[in-house]
Amino acid sequence: MSEKPMTATEMARMGGIARAKAHSKAEIRAWGRQGGRPGKLDRKALAGLRKLLGSGKRQAECAAVLGVSVRTVGRLVARMKRSGTRV
Repeated sequence: MSEKPMTATEMARMGGIARAKAHSKAEIRAWGRQGGRPGKLDRKALAGLRKLLGSGKRQAECAAVLGVSVRTVGRLVARMKRSGTRV
């Protein structure tokens, strides 16, 4: 045994390399999207947000009604604009 044992970091790195060789980047990204924190608003609340914004309410007012932060509403509005969803 001329080499010292592998550290946990080295083992993890090798696992990532093996995973990257076996799967495409798109597959790995999709797995990452499945995990993570669940969204603050469900589909029904998103529909309510669209109605509120369509009726002329400001983002801050929508956030107060829905019980989320203004930043959360801003992120959702930006996502709606990117996807082409009418606000």
